[in-house]
Amino acid sequence: MKIVIKGLEVWYDSIQALRDASLEINEGELTFIIGPNGAGKSTLLKTIALIIKPKVGVIYIDGKALSKFSLKELSKILAYVDYQISKSLPSTVFEFLLTARYPHQNMLTFSMSQEDLEIVDKISKQLNISHLLDRKLDQLSSGELQRVLIARAFIQGSKVLLLDEPSAFLDLKYKLEILDLVKKFTKINRSICIIAIHDLYLASLYADKVVIMSNGEIVAVGRPREIFREDLLEKVYGVKTHILDINGRIAVIPLEPLNKMEL
Repeated sequence: MKIVIKGLEVWYDSIQALRDASLEINEGELTFIIGPNGAGKSTLLKTIALIIKPKVGVIYIDGKALSKFSLKELSKILAYVDYQISKSLPSTVFEFLLTARYPHQNMLTFSMSQEDLEIVDKISKQLNISHLLDRKLDQLSSGELQRVLIARAFIQGSKVLLLDEPSAFLDLKYKLEILDLVKKFTKINRSICIIAIHDLYLASLYADKVVIMSNGEIVAVGRPREIFREDLLEKVYGVKTHILDINGRIAVIPLEPLNKMEL
């Protein structure tokens, strides 16, 4: 599977949010989109998910324009995790997770199969949420809800995962465990996973490909060793950083702003 993005432009009224964004992502790649606030990270994800319609440009999956897919085809292929979901939905965690299997059902003779139930059980155990299955969504903490939403994306079985800040609200242990699982899921299933994230340290540890955005533009794309350079990060973020090589893995340590605010 391959995603090709060509010349995307997105506007919010008179404000341009994406400028001529072009990108290629191959299966098996865990791609991190990084950049300061307002860079266009979430807008790019939502445009790929067809939540936002671009003014100009096109997105292809395996050579077919995204706009040519039916809604059911898209729901099988692509999962976008929206962390702004209302916790007031009258649903238990188990019922909510089962809805991820809807795209795989025949709507005329809808029924959950044993396979569906086994997938929910397997993923729930992997993400350590089995003890939450009987709870209502409004009984979950922000971190618990985060894990439930990521579990639902896995259960959907889509080949393209779009995750916006998947480590937000999670403690350090779960940040690492979730990203470990996302990376394994991407490799084993030959999927495409695109993550928008603020945390440079986590991106440097887990990324196969890094996309840096600034002011609605893609300013650099490459492997972590190509992208995580002190000069480039200083230019985009205005922050002094230190790059470490830990057992062959690049790690970015933000140090201080280049221009400090005075009290």
